[in-house]
Amino acid sequence: PIHVHGVYSDTFYRSFLCRSFALDPTWLEQSNVSREDAASLLTETFLTKYERANIPVIIQGATTSWPAIQKWTNPNYLIEKTKGCISFRATSGSAPYPAQFSMKAYLDYCASSAAKMDEAPLYLFDRSFAIQAPDLFQDYYPSLQKTCPYFSPDAPHGHDLFGLLGDGRRPDHKWIILGPQRSGSNFHIDPNATHAWNVPIVGRKFWIFYPPGIPPPGVIPSPDGDEVTMPISVGEWFLSFWSEHVKQRNNPDVSKRPLECIVSPGELIFVPHGWWHLVYNLDEGVSIALTQNYVSSTNLPTVLRFLNMKRNQISGCRDRSAEAVQPDQFYEEFARVLKDQRPDLQSAHHISEKGWTCSAWKDHDNSDNEQNKTQSYDLPSIESNTHLNEKDSSFMLVNGARKHEKRKYDDSNVGLYNPISVMGRAKSLLVKQTVDSPMGDQEMSGGTFSFSFLQ
Repeated sequence: PIHVHGVYSDTFYRSFLCRSFALDPTWLEQSNVSREDAASLLTETFLTKYERANIPVIIQGATTSWPAIQKWTNPNYLIEKTKGCISFRATSGSAPYPAQFSMKAYLDYCASSAAKMDEAPLYLFDRSFAIQAPDLFQDYYPSLQKTCPYFSPDAPHGHDLFGLLGDGRRPDHKWIILGPQRSGSNFHIDPNATHAWNVPIVGRKFWIFYPPGIPPPGVIPSPDGDEVTMPISVGEWFLSFWSEHVKQRNNPDVSKRPLECIVSPGELIFVPHGWWHLVYNLDEGVSIALTQNYVSSTNLPTVLRFLNMKRNQISGCRDRSAEAVQPDQFYEEFARVLKDQRPDLQSAHHISEKGWTCSAWKDHDNSDNEQNKTQSYDLPSIESNTHLNEKDSSFMLVNGARKHEKRKYDDSNVGLYNPISVMGRAKSLLVKQTVDSPMGDQEMSGGTFSFSFLQ
């Protein structure tokens, strides 16, 4: 390397540090998420104990009989079943724009030295796989309804209520996810106040949860929740804030303590609405997973209030204006469909009008937002790593950690970019200072993840 006296680059050094570190095995020893056996878990038990209570749970044996568990371990099967597909979308915490891959090209990337060198490896998450590769959809969805009947659209309690709008008119809700070791998603809350489930098909995932209304260390949301300042990559968070996280494990208020677990193939994890969560792929080779977000009768009051009060944060539909219901009309249209097709759930409207039923969200008028937004980011120990001031810089140094200030639900998502080298990444960060490209609707901004389909 070339040594230049008196010159320090946070862009190069921190990137090298974050891609070189390995998780201490002792960090993975905490396991405090409840576990249930799929064969004995009744629908009413799941709803009462977990969905209505809004508590994460791992359902063991939920997916062991799924054809995907056996078939998807063979990469040639995935390549064969995705031949003719247009492309699959991948991005990372250090890439300003997503890249487009064929399945074979992405699997080749995961096996390459480039994936090992990237601070935040490119992470494939694709919303259109069920249409592009219907055989993959059939490898799991019919089995899901049998092994987890509480996730069936026909469940009498009211599951997947956005489905009442119709497939094309509803927000994006299901994704296939692939990533190499060390890939994952930084802390986020799932979109549109939805619940979710996540299933690892190949490879284990390490999860960290923080309860609604309790931002994780190093994660600073604006008062209205529309913007979040957070570390650029998962590795950055581990290096900078793990010690503070360990302290939170012993918070005197038990309700504010984080939850942690490892989820393995054969298991399904329920992700309740409003919980902050981080996900990290542990194993060598490519990890493969499925995830789906949904609205149930249990979170319907929060969803209705979110759709009405947080219209600028509604996501998953903006780049499909020809067919999908748009944010400015979504609340009224969803309320109309609910009234017509599920009149038994009308009490949710009355509950939503009284206030939030989940502490992840609060009401703020515009004047409060503008006044508090500056206060939220008036942080100690902020240094710019360039000659640009904080306002102009795409990222800043906060207590030693590089952070992005980003919109949580941005319209930026569609583009072509493949950050293979550290030099390319550094260049992209500088270019991003002056480039503002309108892109699609998978909610990426400043190269930092936003939510659960990145798990």
